[in-house]
Amino acid sequence: MKAVIALAAAVVAAVASGCATQGPVASPSTAADTRPSAPPTTPPPPGATARLADVAPAPDTESAPPSVDLSPQLLFQLLAADLAAQRGEMGSAWTTYMSVARSTRDPRIARRAAEVAIGARALDEAVQSAQLWRELSPDSRAAAQMLETLWLGSGRLKDVEPTLAERLARARSEGTLPAAYAQLQRSLQRVQDRAGAWQMIQRLSAPDLGVAAARLARSQFASSAEDFPAAAAEAREALRLAPDDEDAVIGAARHIHRLPDGKAEALGILERYLQRQPMSLEGRYAYARLLLADGRNDEARAQFERTLAQRPDSPAVLFSLAQLAYQGKQPAEATRYLKRYVDLPRSVPRDNAPALLFLAQIAEEGARPQEAIDWLERVPRGEEYIPATIRRALLMGKLGQVEAAREVLRDATAGSQRERVQLLAAESQVLREARRNQEAFDVLAAGLERMPDNTDLLYDHAMAAERIDRVAVMEQSLRRLIELRPDHAHAYNALGYTFADRNIRLDEARTLIERALALTPDDPHILDSMGWVLFRQKDYPRALEYLRKAYAQRPEVEIAAHLGEVLWAMGSTDEARTLWREARGREPDNSTLRETLARLNVAL
Repeated sequence: MKAVIALAAAVVAAVASGCATQGPVASPSTAADTRPSAPPTTPPPPGATARLADVAPAPDTESAPPSVDLSPQLLFQLLAADLAAQRGEMGSAWTTYMSVARSTRDPRIARRAAEVAIGARALDEAVQSAQLWRELSPDSRAAAQMLETLWLGSGRLKDVEPTLAERLARARSEGTLPAAYAQLQRSLQRVQDRAGAWQMIQRLSAPDLGVAAARLARSQFASSAEDFPAAAAEAREALRLAPDDEDAVIGAARHIHRLPDGKAEALGILERYLQRQPMSLEGRYAYARLLLADGRNDEARAQFERTLAQRPDSPAVLFSLAQLAYQGKQPAEATRYLKRYVDLPRSVPRDNAPALLFLAQIAEEGARPQEAIDWLERVPRGEEYIPATIRRALLMGKLGQVEAAREVLRDATAGSQRERVQLLAAESQVLREARRNQEAFDVLAAGLERMPDNTDLLYDHAMAAERIDRVAVMEQSLRRLIELRPDHAHAYNALGYTFADRNIRLDEARTLIERALALTPDDPHILDSMGWVLFRQKDYPRALEYLRKAYAQRPEVEIAAHLGEVLWAMGSTDEARTLWREARGREPDNSTLRETLARLNVAL
């Protein structure tokens, strides 16, 4: 009862203040998929661009919200929607929020409905919500921006083009075209239909061909559409219009550099500009990036160092130097630059997460797992928080800190159902790697009770069931997954391989694996499954063909174990022994290989 009263108070406060019921607004861009648990081999530089400057968002303007009588019925509806959202029942939450928004005409609740739809990646519902929000609060820049972004994200270029044309017309009258075109580029950068965006920007910018900013925008969209000659031509025209404008110089160099014969011209543009403007940090940074792209690492590093001497607190330059050091197999030097990056004053705008992930990766590769854990613990809440938390827990599990790892995962705050599933899967993996397979299964089974049709959970639950020999449960989960996702190749493959591995229902197993191969013809794991079921059916020559192809693509120990067994059955015992020895050298404790050798009574 206390929890309900507290939640009710929060809802009342939210409606009274105009805030969303669950924290700040998440922009549509935050609906992108989370990244893999492990950091990339060479993490991207912070921010979406290769520039050193940051761009601040424009302030919002919002109409005064209506006075809402918070009746018991309305309060109940808001509570129900809020609780549904917390439980991951986004469809129910969205429906209730939209009903309340329409009845009260309150834009704040329409905004909340849009946030819920975005969090659930329900694009059509998000567009409906944003349209209602815009209708109820026509002066809200945030509503306009969200609707515009959603239209663009769904490829509805025809819907958004009049809005963009109005924005440019207003900028022409106000004399703010450069800023308008910069904003237009940011708005369109996530559009999937790159060719359509390029055609649209040509129409929108037709009145502004004498403006360098318009030409630069055109060059960017031509490049995105992979029309590189047009991109270079537009960039050259921008440079002609504004030969001393830093943006025009950098844009021209970047786009011309992509032409097969444009490298020397592009570098020459920047070299001449730097002779005239030796203190241009952006120009020198761009020059260093192009040198790096040409493989001239030493020259690039010299330019980065020179830039760093001018601006020792530049996150982008520090990160680039760390990348160069890492690529040059100097992990200690890379770590030094990254530590400088994360230790910059708070007043320096940056995202510490990529640098912390990079530091953790270097520590992990250097066999210093506790140091990697310490770096990952510092990753702030944001896009990288859940992947970093998962990686941290997995490393803790490998160090034997299983219960502490589970606590880390359970204490993590998930912002979406997808993240909740990722945390459950990670907890199950920690338990599985600790050989606590029954507990790993129980964790996933409990999650599946709350989210019965989540396809990721269904797959993981099936695999966990197989490990504790509950084949009927595994089959039930995979059959349900196939109902929900008939194109899920690995569901067919997992079920077919399980039958083949147990030497049961072989005709059905082959049919399932053939279906998986039809969906994903070159997947090495599915090729391995086909080879294994053919081996079980005594078709050794075809089994050998599939397994050789699988091993050539992915020389994993499990595939080597299967391939070796087929060779052994065909009498090629020397080749089988050689293959198994090589595999054992890579993974001496691999259970599949050990079981194969023991069953065949083979001593290597």
